[in-house]
Amino acid sequence: MKKFITPILLTLMLSQSFTINAQHGVGSQWTSDLELPTPPSTTSVRGYLYNFIVVFSNGKRVVFLNSEDGPNSIYYTYSYDGINWSNPQAFNPVSAIGMSSPKIIADQNDMLHIIWASQLPKGLYYTKMDSALNIIQDSVRISDNPDFGKFNGMYLTVDRKDRLHVMWHEGKTGIDVPEIYYSRSIDGGATWSLKDSLSVPDGLPSAFPRGQFKAYSGDTLAIFWRDSTSSPVPNDWDINMVVSQDGGANWSYPPTAVLSNHNFQGDPDLVIAPDGRFHLFHHESNIAASYWDMRLLYNYSDDLGVTWNPSPTNNDTVSNAQRSYLAEGSKYDIQNNVLWTFWKEEDLLGLQGGDMVAAYSKDNGVSWSTPEYVSDRNDTTIGFKTASLLPNGGLGICYELPNYPSAGKLRVFYKERSPLALSINSITDDNNISIYPNPTTGHVKVQFGELKAQKIEVFNMNGQLVFNKQLSKNHTSTDLDFNSYLKGIYVLKLRSADSVLSKKIIKQ
Repeated sequence: MKKFITPILLTLMLSQSFTINAQHGVGSQWTSDLELPTPPSTTSVRGYLYNFIVVFSNGKRVVFLNSEDGPNSIYYTYSYDGINWSNPQAFNPVSAIGMSSPKIIADQNDMLHIIWASQLPKGLYYTKMDSALNIIQDSVRISDNPDFGKFNGMYLTVDRKDRLHVMWHEGKTGIDVPEIYYSRSIDGGATWSLKDSLSVPDGLPSAFPRGQFKAYSGDTLAIFWRDSTSSPVPNDWDINMVVSQDGGANWSYPPTAVLSNHNFQGDPDLVIAPDGRFHLFHHESNIAASYWDMRLLYNYSDDLGVTWNPSPTNNDTVSNAQRSYLAEGSKYDIQNNVLWTFWKEEDLLGLQGGDMVAAYSKDNGVSWSTPEYVSDRNDTTIGFKTASLLPNGGLGICYELPNYPSAGKLRVFYKERSPLALSINSITDDNNISIYPNPTTGHVKVQFGELKAQKIEVFNMNGQLVFNKQLSKNHTSTDLDFNSYLKGIYVLKLRSADSVLSKKIIKQ
């Protein structure tokens, strides 16, 4: 059970119809929490905001750690099985003086990309390592001379054309008036474009830009962030976006207000699916009741953010009926056609009892699983959570825990989730759709059954669209020719007016 609650706190909670929860437990699909090794001469170790874990195609997991009191601040440890971890080694790029806030991501070629900020000189830098963790490109400067002397909210992603994208804000929210900036590299990190200002310098803060493109090979990109407005209430945050239709070379301007109402919208998390669908997660609460009614909301758009589904007002709730916020680390698993998202959920007043929660969609966001708890740390709230896909379709998760093993100390923990039960059907059961023969050596016949299909698409396992066709109203079936395709697994998508069904086809 939770620890003892004082009478004053209990009275406050009951007066506002709050619920006190017991331990909720963690599902059997999750392994136990494993404390990662600490760097030498370190008594307290932390993670980082956004990604600090990557997994290579051979299953090698790499986690970056921050030593709070050791001789070097940044370390990394790795494991091939998620159980046995190496002794942490120092990450020492040549220009790292006062290095902070590294962000990491692995591409489809098993290259590890890292961005980080340096205090002397003040700059935003890039380093590349191979899967053996050798530095092969060191300390390439992306930007310098930040507004208010600080880079913040840095976010790194890579698309399936191997273009690198970095977005950030400069200055600190609540103190400065930060704005949103962007840069990209189209040559593997060797050179970077001049920083592009995305937000409007209107004297109001803009912060925490997000755009995750790792599952996408197209040129239509988007970046979302939270943007303050002076009305109707000071410090009311809305969500703004910009779109690029040339892979990040140019961005729409001025930004579009995607969510602009009297509620508080915070910290959007965007994933672009292989078919170009925008998946947007954010937390939202009413200004008048900003604590307990905060929920994680989700919607998707197929027309560059002009319209949103399943709710045109972006109020479709994914989370439980608890205070839910900070969507981070959302991922699209192109091998299994699964979309994941993660957030933090609280059940005690005062930022206590905060655990990590996950949910997934097998139909490109049309429907969602029941949320499942990743952690259960009683009345201690976790911090800096992050997730990475495993080659087997499972997940690797990291988070930090304060006041562990004693007051004032921190540790980073790791755990894994087993793969979802995904099967390849030779005859599907959704709407009586049938696909045969499957596996195939050449031609495939797809019968739509009860589904009024309007479009058919085929994606390879790199997420690339290899076939698409608009269908007339009287189409009840179609034939597909796989003779020219390489052997492997393909994803077939059938789109109707109100749904998307996805099935796998094996080419032998």
